[in-house]
Amino acid sequence: MPDSEWILISYHVPTNPSAVRVATWRALRQQGAVPLGDGLYALPGSESNRTFVIELAERINRGGGSAISFTAAPLEAEDEAAMRLKFEAARYDEYRQVVKSAGKLVDHIEREEATEDFRLAEVDSLEEELNKVRAQLGRTISRDSVRYPARDEAERAIDEAATRLQEYVTQAFQKENQE
Repeated sequence: MPDSEWILISYHVPTNPSAVRVATWRALRQQGAVPLGDGLYALPGSESNRTFVIELAERINRGGGSAISFTAAPLEAEDEAAMRLKFEAARYDEYRQVVKSAGKLVDHIEREEATEDFRLAEVDSLEEELNKVRAQLGRTISRDSVRYPARDEAERAIDEAATRLQEYVTQAFQKENQE
């Protein structure tokens, strides 16, 4: 019998108004919960996840819905493996999105270089975009209690984007000082 513990929340919220439903969905996604069924989500057992689920259940109940939270342990090793695979797939998707976002930033930099748009406003915009991608990675890392291998690729993609941005900024500085 596996020895890990999972924190689960089962909830139902009214469809109208949608505010509680959307807020609940967002909160679960931001915490890194994975869906197990309709209105049933799981998180790895930790004190922070326990606190999160208790507080979320209270918000759901105050918002006119109903929620039950509990801990569970898988009965079989296969169940434990299936849960871990769900979490790995969710983190993998998030890390792939970071890689995609970093790639879009590099594409944006290349478009600006091709049109020789080295304005300060564009430098600021690109730096802001890089900060958003870094924040996206930070949120994913905060949900990654295992340190899945996809993290390395995401970190490399951000490093490459940061290097390309620095090259662009250097070009912008050179253009500014030529005139």
